[in-house]
Amino acid sequence: MEIQKISLSELNAKIKGVIQDNFFENTWIVAEIGEIKFNRNGHAYLELIEKDKDSDKIIAKASATIWSYTLRMLKPYFETTTGQELVDGLKILVSVSVEFHELYGFSLNIRDIDPTYTLGDIERRRLEIIRKLESEGVFTMNQELELPLVCQKIAIISSSTAAGYQDFLDQLLGNSYHYQLYTKLFSAVMQGDQAENSIIQALDKIYEYDDFFDCVVIIRGGGSRSDLMCFDNYNLAYYITQFPIPIISGIGHDKDVSIVDLVSHTSLKTPTAVAEFIIDRISIFDQRLDEATENLRHFAIDYLSAENNKLQSLSNRLIPLVQRLLHNESKKLELAGQKVSLITKSILHDKNIQLNQYQLDLGIILKSMFKSKKKDLKLFVQKLQNHEKHQISRHKLKLEYLENSLSHFNPINVLKKGYSITKINGKTITDSSKVKTEEILETVLYKGKLLSRVEGRDV
Repeated sequence: MEIQKISLSELNAKIKGVIQDNFFENTWIVAEIGEIKFNRNGHAYLELIEKDKDSDKIIAKASATIWSYTLRMLKPYFETTTGQELVDGLKILVSVSVEFHELYGFSLNIRDIDPTYTLGDIERRRLEIIRKLESEGVFTMNQELELPLVCQKIAIISSSTAAGYQDFLDQLLGNSYHYQLYTKLFSAVMQGDQAENSIIQALDKIYEYDDFFDCVVIIRGGGSRSDLMCFDNYNLAYYITQFPIPIISGIGHDKDVSIVDLVSHTSLKTPTAVAEFIIDRISIFDQRLDEATENLRHFAIDYLSAENNKLQSLSNRLIPLVQRLLHNESKKLELAGQKVSLITKSILHDKNIQLNQYQLDLGIILKSMFKSKKKDLKLFVQKLQNHEKHQISRHKLKLEYLENSLSHFNPINVLKKGYSITKINGKTITDSSKVKTEEILETVLYKGKLLSRVEGRDV
């Protein structure tokens, strides 16, 4: 049996015919933009996807185009209606023509778009996130923190180059009250796919100083709705609800309120409004402090005046009492003085008599002691003289003995006994081995000297 076969182009032609027969009218479809690119010719190329509701897994995919003449109408219409650009991740309801080309394959050509569907999907996702946060019981956690009336140490999350950041600093640090405030920027990406992780990373860095900062401000200037989509993120919103420092948001939107605004402690429209809010609170505290100071001053004046009146009244009552008491005590003191004077005179008279008697007794005792010590001194002097005489005699005998002993060792006395001294060149010789042949020896006798030549030696 012969196999029936056709060429690839014939197959593609049949597929194209089937599609044209079954999809001869435009079809409205719901899809998510997986990726969108705009080329320099003004065309838009999209990858449309569909995800499983439970697993978020992609279950369908198709290429799509929006030709430039259609894009020039659809894009402004969509963005004006939704306030949202055509970007990755948006769900859209579009009217498409189903096309198949023998060379380029299957594709969808977008002819129309319903912006109300996208608005509804965005709002639906917002409501889902809000309900989830509320069901988890965390929605108002950051709002329950106490925001200091005076926020002097402020952590800022913003792009370092954003105009809104500079506006915030100018308004805050250039305040008319000249309040001195400390600010620290924790730079972050404030739009696009990287914004979520970047802002959370900035919060993590601030958390390391959670006992230092009074508040955190998240600020950025205005932007399109698509620029602000990152602030409708569940993960970022949940992180803010758990943060231990009050967070003030000033994201720069005019109409819509983001989920970040809803869960933050305080939400304001612009970065400048945040700065004004902080300065106004400090000003309120300053006014309260001035009022409290003034109230305290008036209270102190009134209290001191009342106490002064009481003191004056007590003084008026006390003066007569004190004068009477002083008069009575003065009389008592005068009588006591007279008694003391009489007693003192009597005591002095008795002590004077005792002193005279002590002087007489002391004179007699001193005379007796002087006589006794004088005798003792004479005996001591006599003993000392006898001891000196004995010591002088003993040392004289010792010197005579030493003198006799030394005379025996006198070289002259030794020479008298027949001994001699031999020298070479004036040096005494005691060892014959040190004498050389033909050397002249000098022999010293008791009387005179002898010179001799060495002819030999007996070692």
